[in-house]
Amino acid sequence: MAGRLKGRVALVTGGGRGIGRAIVEAYAREGAAVGVLDLKAAVADNAVAAVQAAGGSALSLVGNVAKRDDVFAAVDRLRRTFGPVTVLVNNAMWNRYGPLQDQTEDMIGRMIDVGFKGVIWGYQAVLDDMTAAGGGAIVNIASPAAVLAMANGVMYTAVKAAVAASTRSAAAEFGPRKIRVNAIAPGPTPTDGANLVVTEEAWERRRARVPIGRLGTPQDVANAAVFLASDESSFITGDMLFVDGGITYAFS
Repeated sequence: MAGRLKGRVALVTGGGRGIGRAIVEAYAREGAAVGVLDLKAAVADNAVAAVQAAGGSALSLVGNVAKRDDVFAAVDRLRRTFGPVTVLVNNAMWNRYGPLQDQTEDMIGRMIDVGFKGVIWGYQAVLDDMTAAGGGAIVNIASPAAVLAMANGVMYTAVKAAVAASTRSAAAEFGPRKIRVNAIAPGPTPTDGANLVVTEEAWERRRARVPIGRLGTPQDVANAAVFLASDESSFITGDMLFVDGGITYAFS
């Protein structure tokens, strides 16, 4: 264990796979005790087993971030197991691309409930713990879509823009409590979840536009998430870090 997060207790929503799981494993390697909150017990359990096999500490938590009570219950269980939660990663998201006129009320509601309300419930659930501990770090997973236009992605861009805006305002509100709030905007990063809505051809088109010449990996995002949770970023708050190989500003 490298130790940059030693002694900290972190909650990662949507932590069972993809970018969330990479963050869980990176945090554990850096010495944090990590709560893995996911909808599916088997997915969360698998991530926890991997952490424990590597000598780290983790706890499987099952819940829906769209439900405020589920998020509060997860924080309470994590606190009772490892201590006050001092790091939060709001990673969970549900998304479907497509023409706006094809988006149903249920689809739109789920994107908002998981992708934005879940972030707000996370803020509320950890605020007392972080205040009592003398500070903490919150990392939101946003997207370059928060600042760019995307055809067939009106709701996705709206939700991620809301996450980015909440990052700035929460940083201002929580700053006096020594709680830092930042966001990461990952560029094109294949994961199991992303592959459900992005074709191989679409990934190749995105790769061709990245100045660095490759797609991102979950580990790229996890590296940034470790930095933003650690003391190395102690004077950074309200910011959004683009982990995108340069694609956002090179082609915006």
